[in-house]
Amino acid sequence: MRQRSQSVRESSTYYWDRHFFHLSAASIIPLLGLAIGYEYALGMAIIGAAILVSGEAARFLIPSVNVWFIEWLGMLLKPGEESKVTAATYLAVTSVVILLVFELEIAALALLFLAFGDPMAGIIGKRFGRLRWDRLFKKGMAASGKSVEGALAFLAGSLSIAIFLWTENIYLTLWPAAVGAAIAAAVEFLPIPLEDNVTVPIVSALAMWLLWVN
Repeated sequence: MRQRSQSVRESSTYYWDRHFFHLSAASIIPLLGLAIGYEYALGMAIIGAAILVSGEAARFLIPSVNVWFIEWLGMLLKPGEESKVTAATYLAVTSVVILLVFELEIAALALLFLAFGDPMAGIIGKRFGRLRWDRLFKKGMAASGKSVEGALAFLAGSLSIAIFLWTENIYLTLWPAAVGAAIAAAVEFLPIPLEDNVTVPIVSALAMWLLWVN
């Protein structure tokens, strides 16, 4: 089982599969909210979070469930997630929190920054990343794997979303969204010892809320 999971991760399609899954999973709730309405999106987010949290509890309490999970869904996991809470679960819970705390437009933007920016950072950073955090700022620190090139790709993806939603009249003022995109990229790039799926949307949403309300 462990060999199968490892061989999948070493395949050329692993990163594309995981990034496509991240894009789809992270974008569906905010897009539903913008297209159909806040209540529907919040309801779906709560259901999704409940399912994932229940699944996490089951696989940690029942070893055979975790074995099955890794065997069939291991290609969607980051290295090390076999024995800890997955990034998808963090994202699901964070989506509920953000939708409850912030207005729909801000919550949707923050989640879409992560949905589009993170896969772009991963793909571009892996292919073209040369200027890495640990090499630039502190010798001897643990390699984070994050690069300036990946951060710029994250920013490009986030700004593209901000501009697109602005052209669709989701909001009238672009610059707070652009600042939120830049902050999201910065938070993703910094070696913060917390899950990106939590820090990126929450910090960027808070920044945009402060800018828009003032």
